[in-house]
Amino acid sequence: MRKRIARAKGDEGAALVLVLIVITVIALSLSALLTLSDTSVRTTVGLRDQASNTYSADGAMQAAINNLRNSAYNDNAGQPCFGASNTLQLSNFYGSNSAAITCQADPKTVRIQCPSLSNCNRPGNAILTLGRTSEDGLNITQNTGSTFRVHGNVFSNSNINVVNGTLNTNAIASARTSCTGSIQSTPAPACNIGNASNPLGDDPNYVSDAVAAPVRRALPSCTTANSVVVFEPGAYDDAVGLTTMMHGNSQCKHSVWWFKPGTYYFDFRNGGTNPSPFLSSGNDIWRIDDGYLVAGTPVNAAGTPIAQPAVPPSIPGACDNPINNANAVGVQFIFGGDSQLIVGSAQAEICGSYHTNKAPVAVYGQTTGADSPVAWTGSNALTMSGVSDTGDFTNAGWISQTDGQSATWTKTGSNQQTGKVVVTGYQPTTPIPAGSILTSAKMVAVHGNTAGSTLDTLSVQVSPTGGTPYTVTLPSYGDTAVHTDSVDVFQGLTGQLAQLANAGTLSTTKLTYSATVKHAGIERVDSLKLELTFLPPTLRASSGCVATGPYMRSGGHSTTCALVTSELDPANKFYVQGTTYAPKAALDITLNNAQEQVFRFGVIARSLWVKETGSFNYGGVVIEVPDDSPGFVFSLYLSAYICAGAGPCSTGGTPVLRSKVALVDTNPMAPSPGHRQVTVLSWSRPG
Repeated sequence: MRKRIARAKGDEGAALVLVLIVITVIALSLSALLTLSDTSVRTTVGLRDQASNTYSADGAMQAAINNLRNSAYNDNAGQPCFGASNTLQLSNFYGSNSAAITCQADPKTVRIQCPSLSNCNRPGNAILTLGRTSEDGLNITQNTGSTFRVHGNVFSNSNINVVNGTLNTNAIASARTSCTGSIQSTPAPACNIGNASNPLGDDPNYVSDAVAAPVRRALPSCTTANSVVVFEPGAYDDAVGLTTMMHGNSQCKHSVWWFKPGTYYFDFRNGGTNPSPFLSSGNDIWRIDDGYLVAGTPVNAAGTPIAQPAVPPSIPGACDNPINNANAVGVQFIFGGDSQLIVGSAQAEICGSYHTNKAPVAVYGQTTGADSPVAWTGSNALTMSGVSDTGDFTNAGWISQTDGQSATWTKTGSNQQTGKVVVTGYQPTTPIPAGSILTSAKMVAVHGNTAGSTLDTLSVQVSPTGGTPYTVTLPSYGDTAVHTDSVDVFQGLTGQLAQLANAGTLSTTKLTYSATVKHAGIERVDSLKLELTFLPPTLRASSGCVATGPYMRSGGHSTTCALVTSELDPANKFYVQGTTYAPKAALDITLNNAQEQVFRFGVIARSLWVKETGSFNYGGVVIEVPDDSPGFVFSLYLSAYICAGAGPCSTGGTPVLRSKVALVDTNPMAPSPGHRQVTVLSWSRPG
């Protein structure tokens, strides 16, 4: 038996272990290397995509800016940034990528721009008086040693009369005739310049916001003291009613008289020329002797618009001021005829609307227009359109025209009988507006009888829709002819037709023709027509005492008066936040308790009289026009979105790039495409 030889145990297996370890390390290293390589490739691809998006966004943003540079966009109401839209889509803009740029305008700030006096959103002067008669153009009365301060040019087409103290302006003061008293200006005052042409002295001929008389408004109810009484834009003709409401003993005393933003036309018909018979008789003066008048968008102490004014409001500062806010929407108070406003023991603030292309006129003295009667007579007379009851007549429809063809009733025998026919229609050619004054109403009848008698009884009952019927008589004739009779159906200035016309509710009318006869014969009615003449509400230029000079503050000159008067009263406050334009009228302002500028954006009048009382201690500018602004008009926010493919790209989510740019124009009211300067204010990548 063979024996196995035992071998000593040593390190023969160690080599295998080492080999396995080496292989494992190499495998792990290779795996890590491959993973790192894959990550590097992925990172490279991601960076390449990110760079592509960045390049696309940069290029798209530059394209949008260039689009704006070559456009006339200036953020007018309803005007999109990029032609028809606020989004600019750029298909396949960068390689296979497309882009979309959105635009949002930054809220505008107030900009005052005057490339020329005819293209300006402020007057050329702080004070411009246009009268060239013997009355003072500018009359300033104050205590000795006082200074009346103005910011802007002062130009009088007649004289400047500083009774006491000093007139001080930071610009030039000019007068075509003499200057009296102390005047400080830069450069020195130019007086007695004569009639040489000077654009600063020209009437800017502002056009009012009303192209026709607005709809007539009734006065709001007045039932509660210390409340807000709301007025709607429109026409108001009752000065007595307004004065009674705004008096210290009215039911709504101590209230806020809030005139909502819009256009108001005050043409009072209590007296003067062509007064309304439906209003309380009196003068055409609206006095405010109690409470607080706030006209325009109400704001709080921070200048933020609020739903309605506080009670009591803080005046000045109760309405949105166009010198502070480019979005200010205010009022325009237009005064026509001999209408006047007097602010007595009350406070008033009137705010105009900001415009980029015209002055914010808040108070306007109407310059054109006069009463013009409308006559529906002759061939324009109102005619029937239907037959309500033929009664005893045949061919009743022929009554509509005067053509020799008559509606007829054949009467037999000698007994007394009455024949009737009822026709309707007489619709006004156009609706008669509320506030109209009917001056004449006639019914024209073409009629006759083949065996006429002066004993016949003929009449027409007039039944206006909404009114009370009334009857007028027609003459009878003892012949066989057809006669034309014009019969008065007016009933005076307050008759049925006049009432309906004034209320704006005169529509259709029914006429009932009646003939009572005792003889045989044929009653004939060829036509029945209605003729009306009336005065509709219209824009009337300043007239009467308002347009008559020379104006004198005292002395009982009943033939002259001021369009706007602010009286001497301890409680009086009066501010116009906007331009006052009354080229045919005088203004007479007494200053007691002013806390800031009284007339913002300048005053233009035939004559301006200002008096500072002994209690007046405001040391700042009283009348001003703001200085021109620099070229910046407004800025915009642009956001760039990128998408793969031909687009259009979605504008949801986070944009790739945001930018804020400002457009700068020589004349922001009329941008010149291709010549605009674009300034980049910011350029950022969200995320």
